Amino acid sequence: MLLNHGFAQPLQQPLRALLLTTLISALPLAASANPPMVPQHDAQTAFGGALPTRDAALLDASIASHIERQQLLNSQHLAGSQLRTLDFFNKTFTVLRGGKRTVFDAELLGTWWPESKRWAWEAVERVPDLKDPKRKSFATGSALTRLYGREHGIDILQIDTTQLASEEAAWYLCALTAQLNQASGVLVSISSELVAGGSEGQKAVVKRYYLLSHPKVTDAPTGGTSKTQSPAR
Repeated sequence: MLLNHGFAQPLQQPLRALLLTTLISALPLAASANPPMVPQHDAQTAFGGALPTRDAALLDASIASHIERQQLLNSQHLAGSQLRTLDFFNKTFTVLRGGKRTVFDAELLGTWWPESKRWAWEAVERVPDLKDPKRKSFATGSALTRLYGREHGIDILQIDTTQLASEEAAWYLCALTAQLNQASGVLVSISSELVAGGSEGQKAVVKRYYLLSHPKVTDAPTGGTSKTQSPAR
């Protein structure tokens, strides 16, 4: 595995179990539930001036298509949706909207901790030779990006966990990943979790970014959502 969550304490295991199925509720037209992720600064500024010029240019070049991708995702699937279910275990994101049921493949891309300004790429479960098309199915959402970073000597794509100057920097990483994977877009889930090693009851906001792809649209089941998995409470 490229990423070893060595900082995770036993206390966090029950919390990960609670994330197996997360319900993202949204009022009609509340597209802001998934932010458009439009940076207000160029990549070099978003990363606090820490990037090589070449890497900053690469990230800047990915942002225009990312913004368009997010706008389409929000307008065509999320705005006005009646129900959104993120199933961490099965790696799917389901949206009910206008009598249609859309199921995306949802790969956890990375995690952002706003208070500590820390970003962690999701673990790559295997390290396949991704040049072999038959083995690409073993990759997680971040695998192609990590491989690209390794092959082109881009440190920010290879470091498992790092400090970022701002959340906008995380958006740039998501933008490049979506471009490399030709994904439908990026989804962010927001939760509040206990801090490992912190004082009793201490919590921190955690944002997880998911890569959405391969949407499958069918008619929504009649009679409600009786077969939909119950959300974690």
